[in-house]
Amino acid sequence: MPYSAQSLLKVFYYCFVFFLFLIVVLIAQYYYNFKSYYFPMRKEKKLSYSCMVGYTTETGTQDGRITCTANGWSPVPRCYSELALLISSLLLAENFSKMYFKIHEKLQYKCNPGYHTPSGGTEDTVQCQPEGWSSQPSCTKKFAQQVLRLNETLLYKCDEGYRTAGGNTTEEAVCLTRGWSLTPNCNCASPPVVKNGVVLGPLLTSYKNGSSVEYGCQHYHFLDGPRTVYCQQGNWTEPPTCFEPCTLNVTDMNSNNIELKWRQEELIFLHGDLIEFECKQGYSFLQTTILSPGRTQCNQGRLQYPKCIMQGKPTLFYYLFN
Repeated sequence: MPYSAQSLLKVFYYCFVFFLFLIVVLIAQYYYNFKSYYFPMRKEKKLSYSCMVGYTTETGTQDGRITCTANGWSPVPRCYSELALLISSLLLAENFSKMYFKIHEKLQYKCNPGYHTPSGGTEDTVQCQPEGWSSQPSCTKKFAQQVLRLNETLLYKCDEGYRTAGGNTTEEAVCLTRGWSLTPNCNCASPPVVKNGVVLGPLLTSYKNGSSVEYGCQHYHFLDGPRTVYCQQGNWTEPPTCFEPCTLNVTDMNSNNIELKWRQEELIFLHGDLIEFECKQGYSFLQTTILSPGRTQCNQGRLQYPKCIMQGKPTLFYYLFN
C-alpha cells in the first residue's frame, strides 16, 4: 500500500527532529567532558586561550595565557581588534599612555629632542582609520645641515644599532641636480632571531623607524609574547618566545605504569596543555593529597609523569625497591 505525501513528510519531519536531538546530545556530552576535564581549576593553574582571526590579545599575540587566582582570572581574557594599533615608540603628549585606539579616534604625539615628524615638526596628530593610521606616526633623527656642491659626495655613519638602506653602518650619497643619489637615512637592522621561530614575510637588510615584522613559530611550538615587533629609534621591541611542545615517551609511561586517560592519535602537547593520565589495570596512584593526581602540565617541552604502584603494595616497599 503506497504512502501518501503527507505521511512521508511526517516521517521525514520526525526523523529530522530525532537527528537534531542526537546532535544536541553529542554536543552536550562533549561540553560536559571538556568542562569536567578542565574545571574546576585550582588556584595558580594556567590556561591558554586563542583570539578569533582579526583579533589579538593586549600584548598583540593571537594566543594568551591566564592564571586562576582567588579573585578570578588574571589577566582577564580579552581580545582586541588588530586595527587598534600599538603605539609605544613615541613620546606622547599630555602624558598619554593609551596603547589601543578606536576607529576615528585621534592621537597627538610629540617627538623626543633631536627628532622630527614626517612633516618636519616636533608634534603631529594622526587618526585611527579602518585601514590603519591616517599617516604613520614616526620620529626620525635630524641631520646636521651641511651645504654641498653639485656632484659632491657625503659620507655618513649611522649610530650603533642603525643601518643604512643598503644594510651598512656607513654609506655615501651624491648631491645631484634632482636631489640625493640615495637619501641619507639610518634604520633598524634585521629583526632578532627567535629560536624555533620565523619572520613571516620577506627579510629586508634594513627597516624604517615605525615599521614592523610579524613572527610565527614552528609546528607545535607555542608563541608567547608579542607576535608583532616594531622598529623604534634603531632598536626592535621585545620579540616573542617559541616554547617547545611536550612529546610523550611510551617507555616513561610504561615505567610509571600509566596511560593516557583520553585516547588520541598524536602524543604531542603544546606548552601549557593539561595532560591527564590514568593507572594501568591493577595499579593505583601513590597516596597523595592532590585532587587529580593523574593530571600534569606541559611546561616548555618538559613534563613530570605521575606514578602508579601495584594495588595492595605498601608505599614504603615501593620507595625501597624502585
